[in-house]
Amino acid sequence: MLSPLFATVLGAFAGLLRGVWDSYSLFSILEFAFLAVSFSFITRQRYRTRAYALLRQPLIGSLLLVPIHVVFYVVSAVFTQWGVDTAVPITARLDFAISNLGIVTLAFGGEMIIGGGIAQIISMAFPASWGSKQTLQPSPAEKSLESRFLFAVGAFILVLLLTLLIGDWVVAGRAARDLLQGRLSSAGESASKSVPFFLETGQNLVVQLASDSRLSEATGAELTSIIGSRIQAVPYFDQFIVLDVHNKEVLAIYPPSDINNFRLYADEDSGIFLATNGVLTQIYSIPPTSTEESSRVSFMSAIVDSTNQVQRVLIGRTTLQSNPLTVPLIDSLNNMNDLGGVGMLLNENNRIIYHSDKQQALTTYTGQQATEAFFYDSTAPDGTREMVYYQPVLGRPWAIVLKVPAQRTQQIALNIAMPLALMIIFLAMLAMVSLRIGLRFVTGSLQSLATEANRIAQGQLDRPLKVSGEDEVAQLRRAFEQMRSSLQSRLEEINRLLQVSQGVASSLEMQDAVKPVLEAILATGANSVRVALSPLILPDSYVELPARFAIGNAGEAYAHFDDQILTLAQSQQKIVIPNLTRSRELDLDPSKSQPLALLAIALRHENRYYGVVWAGYEQPRKFSDSDVRFMTTLAGQAALAVANSHLFLNVEAGRRQLEAILNSTPDPVIVTDHRNRLLLANLAAAAALGPNVDDDARTGMETEKVIKLKPLLNLLQSTTSEKQSAEIVLGDKRTYVATASPVMVEGKQMGRVCIMRDVTYFKELDSMKSDFVATVSHDLRSPLTLMRGYATMLDSSGELNEQQHGYVRKIIAGVENMSRLVNNLLDLGRIEIGVGLQVENVNVLDVIERVTSALQLQAIQKNITMDVVLAQNMPNTVEADQALLHQAVYNLVENGIKYTPENGSIVIRTTTERSHLIFFCTRFWHWHT
Repeated sequence: MLSPLFATVLGAFAGLLRGVWDSYSLFSILEFAFLAVSFSFITRQRYRTRAYALLRQPLIGSLLLVPIHVVFYVVSAVFTQWGVDTAVPITARLDFAISNLGIVTLAFGGEMIIGGGIAQIISMAFPASWGSKQTLQPSPAEKSLESRFLFAVGAFILVLLLTLLIGDWVVAGRAARDLLQGRLSSAGESASKSVPFFLETGQNLVVQLASDSRLSEATGAELTSIIGSRIQAVPYFDQFIVLDVHNKEVLAIYPPSDINNFRLYADEDSGIFLATNGVLTQIYSIPPTSTEESSRVSFMSAIVDSTNQVQRVLIGRTTLQSNPLTVPLIDSLNNMNDLGGVGMLLNENNRIIYHSDKQQALTTYTGQQATEAFFYDSTAPDGTREMVYYQPVLGRPWAIVLKVPAQRTQQIALNIAMPLALMIIFLAMLAMVSLRIGLRFVTGSLQSLATEANRIAQGQLDRPLKVSGEDEVAQLRRAFEQMRSSLQSRLEEINRLLQVSQGVASSLEMQDAVKPVLEAILATGANSVRVALSPLILPDSYVELPARFAIGNAGEAYAHFDDQILTLAQSQQKIVIPNLTRSRELDLDPSKSQPLALLAIALRHENRYYGVVWAGYEQPRKFSDSDVRFMTTLAGQAALAVANSHLFLNVEAGRRQLEAILNSTPDPVIVTDHRNRLLLANLAAAAALGPNVDDDARTGMETEKVIKLKPLLNLLQSTTSEKQSAEIVLGDKRTYVATASPVMVEGKQMGRVCIMRDVTYFKELDSMKSDFVATVSHDLRSPLTLMRGYATMLDSSGELNEQQHGYVRKIIAGVENMSRLVNNLLDLGRIEIGVGLQVENVNVLDVIERVTSALQLQAIQKNITMDVVLAQNMPNTVEADQALLHQAVYNLVENGIKYTPENGSIVIRTTTERSHLIFFCTRFWHWHT
């Protein structure tokens, strides 16, 4: 986004374009430049509060330019004559600005909404290129309490000031408008009341003169004398004319000198025609005789002869400005000039027969009309507003119109509102100055208090705070002083507790661990501090462990209280005895030394009772809450030290016991941790693997640096969670079976335990058995083959009877059974040594089908049914020697048929467990009784 400098240049250029194409004012350059730099500062500011974060949004920032534009518009309209003539006074320009302020603000607001919306979309689409990238910083209100208060109260005062000024202006405007309306209404009503009297008077005078019978017959000088005498007698008309209705010839005119300039106007010409048709009296408005005079009113009356025929008409003309009855009317209309306005008299045709500007005489009135008096606002030819009052004449189709520029309202409003506005501004400034001065006193005290607080925060607690006065700040300083003293004493306690904690953590020996606690309690003024441990927590050991610890001048003198306090503390957490001579809780022995005050705290850790720590004092003492709290905290440290020492003693005893058990075990045992480091190896392991394994210096080392046997090292370093075994042959030709098991804690493997068993004897025994089986099997095959051969040859040596044939068959069957047993022994030997096996993928269903087919005849002979039930998850093939697997299944099913009674049934089943396939043969039969 553009920086403020580039934004100013861009805004000035936009103002130049606006001035050329729209406003025609160079003031637009300054206005748009200021708006642009304001928008740049608003959206680029990096204050961190939520309000400033909202201001950084382009749409919000653009809307904030609307009130700034309002100020520029009013100033421009008032001081640069924007849109008005230079001759118009400042009040007129102010009224022009106010009257157009709404539409201008609406138009500019629409522009800002559109532009701000587009900028908002751009900022959301390209956030990395919009706005400043500086880090957020505290807002002005966050940096100072005075600024924060001034911002809050100042904003309130500003809003209140604007509200009062606007209210003052609105009230003054309404008052000025009411005042001006009252004046116009009074002038209009007064003027309208004189019009009917003027018209009726003129009409009556003309009718009265026309009724003179002489006017119908007299001619020449006589007729002129008659009408002249009437003008002289009643100074109302300026001119009398007697006309012949037939040829419209002037029969007489007075003054006679007007005969040369006489002309009959169109309305009068029409009136003559109307007079002959029965309209005897008429009134018309006619132009003035010169531009310097006002309009005239013509009164016409028909002259009837003795036969009631209209032969002549009498016309009486009077000038409004010179007529004695219209002088008040003209004065009322001319008085509008004092207000900068105009007054008008309208006839029945809405023509202006009198206007303060004589050039407007007899022009047509184009403003609003009504049958009743009313006010309305109009626009003057120069573009300014004006107030119009329309007052119809009662009983006549005439009207009075008064116009006053709206600037007169603004001028009166300014005259009314200005003193009050100045007073409001003065009071607001006085309030701000008073608020600023008052805040300085408060913030000055708070700043000094903040300095003291910083000194306290930095640990400088030796300097007391000065407290004076009783106001809130003084109360706050007093609270800070109490806090300082409390913190100082608490810090001293914390330092002592820290020293105690360090002392407790520095040793697991019980006597050394509780010594710092005893010394801290002794520093409170006690002359004896003792710790008595419960016999139940001491582990069984061949070494007698201490159960009493004491410090102080009278440490051993008060030892006779240990058992009583130990028993009493088991049911009470705290024992507070300010004066021992008045206590009934302990049995006192007068023959022995005893303190006069006592404070004891039970030693408990994780709901287990370990003993008691208690302090004795030479004099009676009133223990405060802080004393008891400090003693309780130290007792907690003592309980922790005793618990740790107790755990250490139990662990040490268990370790020694485990070490004795492992060393007495004849099998080698090796333990490693989760990082494959050697933790433990017994004496048997050292004897089998070498003396370096049991060396204490080797404990904690990596396993591969201590154990060099690869198979054993693989077992110990394995990450599997299952038990593993391996056969290990040592250098002395002894054979061990090593079994390694994981050590699991909460589902995580924390190490491995390996136990080695010497199987050298069993290996030798197995070897001897294998050799014996192989030897016997080979030695028996030759005589069995010879016996079978001779038995089969008996038929060829001579004829045998039936009994002899039976014996021969039995001999051959026995020899074949013996051969089968020998073959099985040989196969067992081959299986054990892994020689001659042909391992391949064997189809399980094929093996079962061949076995059941081969044994189906035997089953039918004994009336035995065979069924096959296979596991759902049984694999199709297994890795095995096909011949041996077939033989095994065959033997299994054959034995099932052999040992099942007749009419029974067998079921061949398979189940899958992990990586094994198991064959079952289940027999079913019924017993008959």
